[in-house]
Amino acid sequence: MKKIFKREDKLVLFFVITLIWTWSFGFIPVIIGIEGTPLGTFLFYFGGGAPSVTALFLVFFTYTKEQKKDYFKRCFSFRHMGIKWLLLTILFFSVITIAALIIGVYLLGYEMPGMNYIHAIIQNPFYICVVLFLSVISGPLNEEFGWRGYALDRLFTRYGFVGATLILGFIWGIWHMAWYFTPGQAQYDMFQFSPFHAIMWIPSVTIFNFSVSYVYIKTKKSILAGALVHMFSNLLGSQLLSPYSAEMSMVLRYTTMFFCGCLALYCIFSPKFREEFAAVS
Repeated sequence: MKKIFKREDKLVLFFVITLIWTWSFGFIPVIIGIEGTPLGTFLFYFGGGAPSVTALFLVFFTYTKEQKKDYFKRCFSFRHMGIKWLLLTILFFSVITIAALIIGVYLLGYEMPGMNYIHAIIQNPFYICVVLFLSVISGPLNEEFGWRGYALDRLFTRYGFVGATLILGFIWGIWHMAWYFTPGQAQYDMFQFSPFHAIMWIPSVTIFNFSVSYVYIKTKKSILAGALVHMFSNLLGSQLLSPYSAEMSMVLRYTTMFFCGCLALYCIFSPKFREEFAAVS
């Protein structure tokens, strides 16, 4: 009992430090009116690294040698994920993006996204290296050492697959609160367009988290796999399409919710998946 309490206590500490750190540095530029300035931008992105930095600190100072070895193996080894789940991840988010474009552009008549990155890659294929690098550092690198790497297994132990995924997804969503008040962020633009649809971004992240947890389990708890799901969701569903209108942002978000919601229902009601989860838990 004492050991379990300590494990939970460290998880609470992880979430408290991460949220306070990110919210503090994310809201300081807004409060003192320096958002958009070099200093304000630095503070904002400094806060964005809290999940990974906090987790790595706890790993280095609380894990045994064997636990550290297992942790970093799951972070960087491609063997856990394999080419199959990489390709399936790319296919899944490609289908979501194509479906959203068909709905938004051809059915609802919204403006086609600018796709500036795609045009740049067509002109210079080597630019894809820059795009991939930006995609890695704009979310997965700053966050996934913490969300999947540190928090998810602990939540699985206490709350099971569904409860852990919902809890982490909700925390992940509210962690982005400063984004709503920072010009240049998608959440800010959506909030200006429609507060309701902006608030719906939080449950959409919660539902999206089922896709990350699903691949995480399928790859025997590969932290790298979770990071790549995060990365390709951002890359294929946002970055390669930008710039795009608030209306298209709304369509992209709800289309993602639909597909990830279907996957969530499978995870909840599939006896086979429950057996797979139990086998790796």
